[in-house]
Amino acid sequence: MTVTVAATPGGGGQKVQRRILSGLIYTLLIISIIYPMLMILYESIAESSEGFITHAHSVLTDADVGLAIVNTLKISCLATAIAGSLGVSLAWLVARTDMPFARIFDPLNMLPFYLSSVVGALSWQVIASPKIGLLNKWLEPLFGASPLVNIYSITGIGFVLGLFYAPYIYLFTLESLRSMDASLEEAARMAGSSILNTAFKVTLPLSAPAILSSFMLVFVTCAGIFGVPQVLGTPGHITTVSTIIYRAMNDYPTDYPTAALLSLLLFIFTAMLIVLQVKFLKNKSFATITGKGYRPRPLKLGKWRWFGFGVNLLYVLLIGLPFAALCAVSLQDAWTGSFEWGRSTLENYRAVLFIEDAARRGFSNSLIISSLGATIAVGVCFLLALIVQKTRLPGRRMISFISSLPVAIPGIVLGLGFLVGFISTPLYATIWIIMFAYIVHYLPTGLSNMEALVLSVSRELDESGRMSGASWWQAMSKILLPLLAPGMISTWILLFVTFIREVSASVMLYTLGTETLSIALIRIMEYKPYGISAAFGVLQTLLLMGAVVLLRFAANGSADRKGRL
Repeated sequence: MTVTVAATPGGGGQKVQRRILSGLIYTLLIISIIYPMLMILYESIAESSEGFITHAHSVLTDADVGLAIVNTLKISCLATAIAGSLGVSLAWLVARTDMPFARIFDPLNMLPFYLSSVVGALSWQVIASPKIGLLNKWLEPLFGASPLVNIYSITGIGFVLGLFYAPYIYLFTLESLRSMDASLEEAARMAGSSILNTAFKVTLPLSAPAILSSFMLVFVTCAGIFGVPQVLGTPGHITTVSTIIYRAMNDYPTDYPTAALLSLLLFIFTAMLIVLQVKFLKNKSFATITGKGYRPRPLKLGKWRWFGFGVNLLYVLLIGLPFAALCAVSLQDAWTGSFEWGRSTLENYRAVLFIEDAARRGFSNSLIISSLGATIAVGVCFLLALIVQKTRLPGRRMISFISSLPVAIPGIVLGLGFLVGFISTPLYATIWIIMFAYIVHYLPTGLSNMEALVLSVSRELDESGRMSGASWWQAMSKILLPLLAPGMISTWILLFVTFIREVSASVMLYTLGTETLSIALIRIMEYKPYGISAAFGVLQTLLLMGAVVLLRFAANGSADRKGRL
């Protein structure tokens, strides 16, 4: 499709229009992305009473900050290693082997994506809390009073994050493996290579771009994540960079310079990692799809088929059983480490739905932010994708570059940037600033999806409509949008779920009355019994799963209509 501003490059009027449009887009992107980061830089330099160098030295030599940095690196490395091992292994088993029930495991492996990691942390508290965790209670007769597992540790935090971010690596790797020419593996097998040797020497190296990109995404996300380190780290007195930033903003008096300095350093660190990733992949060849026709054939694992089944089943159980335990806790009037039928009650759910103001505000605020925010984000990303891919607008490549910058900005850093940047505007202390931050933070995700969709539609369809006398709007509404509707709905679902689960950005921006679901859950966990927190976590999960199911039906309906066009 060719947008009007790109047609007939001649003409002074159209040149002026293109320049105005380009300038408007640049202005909005600078206000949304560049300005908040510049405000963090300003706060870290200009607001330091003792001078930037002296303040930076005092912060970076502080023992608590140093320990938080070390903890952040340990947790990020551990979480990435666990998520990577699980994600790559499960993707290989599902995509390239004859593992039993692979089609059933495929959607089940994505379940953590539709669950809040904060709910996951709460679920694992129920399982592995040192004092009242189910697992420790069950093992106490065998190992004594000393707890065998402690979820309030660096290992526990990294383990939970690894479980809940494995689907990111799984999804990236799965698509790469499914598109690979099976003859490459067959040639290795004919040369005498074993199944595992073929996987490590042929299959996985050819998927290196997808795997490395997903590893980097998980590492950067875990380095800046707030929810799980706050929930599991606070009882164990474990701090990370994100929790130190949060503490600096919530102590009295508020320490803006320290929070800004640590945020700036965290942003520089994540940006450097992404630059290193780009340099590593540059000029390397990873071609896996050839011009030769082929039909991927699964590798026969023989006696190892059921071992692969067991590995995948174990992962599903590690996600499902803690949530089942959380459901059990939500039905108890008091949690002592074991389920008792005599304590069964629905009072916790009544409290969440009708008594706890923070819970009710969390539900209403998140539904507004997520549904409206996802809708705006899809529209913005669709228009940007059209401009970048289907027009000759001046500077369109730079527009794409600036729009991708938030991928290097941790959520808590972006949240702080929005706080200091827009604190004097009417947006402050409203749900709209939270929605604005969400849209900007996940702009790269929406834009990459929309660009792929726009590129999938041939120019011939638009040109044929225009030659038949249709206007640009008629061609878009009658041809382009119906064809892209299923993909746009899928992108909307992705963003809706992501917005519902988001906590790192909103923890910097919420005030009393603007709590989101995850923030409300964290607050309730601080002063309410396990049962109420568990009921809230269960309802949040049911909301997410229900929304996904309903919207999937809508997407399938759109796909059916598309097939009839």
